[in-house]
Amino acid sequence: MLRRRAIVALTATALLTPAAAAQAGTSHADNIVSPTKLISCFAVQYGSGIECSASYLPRIGELDPFLALKPRGRSRLGERGDFPGYTTPRRTLHYGDRWKPRRKATGITCTMRSTGLTCRNRDGHGFRLAKGAIKRF
Repeated sequence: MLRRRAIVALTATALLTPAAAAQAGTSHADNIVSPTKLISCFAVQYGSGIECSASYLPRIGELDPFLALKPRGRSRLGERGDFPGYTTPRRTLHYGDRWKPRRKATGITCTMRSTGLTCRNRDGHGFRLAKGAIKRF
């Protein structure tokens, strides 16, 4: 009887462990949004790279501000009034998850933490986007 309980306990642990490990993963979606919905990003449809926006980005003109990152080079702050991304549904990027856009953004990886979103390209350049703390590097 004791041996059977041990087998049942080990089986239950084995079944639950992959589920817990699967919570943090990698998303290859075209559009993502943070768990709080304050940050949204998309893979650029025409051209290459990603663009991320948040309501707390500094305004540089009359249009909506965004941070852009291409597979090579430094990130830049820009503005636009249109949406050059994909119309696929946005996928929530949970804390601990990584985002590797699949379309025309090869070499860019973003990681979502409770402290914000950090994106880097092949050159090691990128940005960290968090409420109250925006850093480009």
